[in-house]
Amino acid sequence: MNAVKRTMVPLFFLVLMFFTGFSTRIWADDWSLVNETHGKSEVVTVLAGPDRRSVSVVSATALGKNDVAAIGNSLNAVWAIPGLEGVEASVRLDSDGFRLVVYPTSFRSEGRDLMPFLPSGLSFYFRRSLFYDISIKAGDFIPKVTGAYISPEELLRHISAAILMPEMYLYDQSLVERVERLENALMAALKKSAPTGGVPSATVLAVANIYNENPGISPEETLKILKARKFKTDIKEVRAVYFVLFGGLQ
Repeated sequence: MNAVKRTMVPLFFLVLMFFTGFSTRIWADDWSLVNETHGKSEVVTVLAGPDRRSVSVVSATALGKNDVAAIGNSLNAVWAIPGLEGVEASVRLDSDGFRLVVYPTSFRSEGRDLMPFLPSGLSFYFRRSLFYDISIKAGDFIPKVTGAYISPEELLRHISAAILMPEMYLYDQSLVERVERLENALMAALKKSAPTGGVPSATVLAVANIYNENPGISPEETLKILKARKFKTDIKEVRAVYFVLFGGLQ
């Protein structure tokens, strides 16, 4: 029996096309089997894909057409992330789907080299759709970025946030998202604006970055730096971020 059910492939493909506009083909016929080795308890299959890419697949039984399709489409989606370069990946199938890891040789986003923060590559898993489960090395912290893969932009935003604020990603992602919603509401209340307004995420990240570079810097000094960087903010927003993220106003 194939590890990936037939109904999974078109569902994943339609979701991927709807959210990202990727043009991966539904049967991933640009991936082909080049080698298959049978052991006592597992089968190791090597698939070759576009741009000299390859993947080693470990499974309990030989791969079927649906397995190759789901694996190929998932890999095509991951390698289409802007700034991601490389040719190697590994996959392990289980009863519910599979896990895959890509090993980039280069990964840059908005001018930043992300490779030093990704010593273990980029990890994803497929359960009727594609999810990411990526460990980040940020100083002494190893936060984890997890969630459904919706778009490259959404994934890159979480990776950048985990690098700047690793403490926020040391917990389950669903908890992180609930905390973020509470933070936004609190920040909105602190600056006495509409409850749904909050403080723009770009401002939150910028304040956190400035603070991490210079712990102990005052909100007023932070505001001066933000103004010099052309951020449209005020002292109420900066103080709200300080209160929520750093537990006070210093």
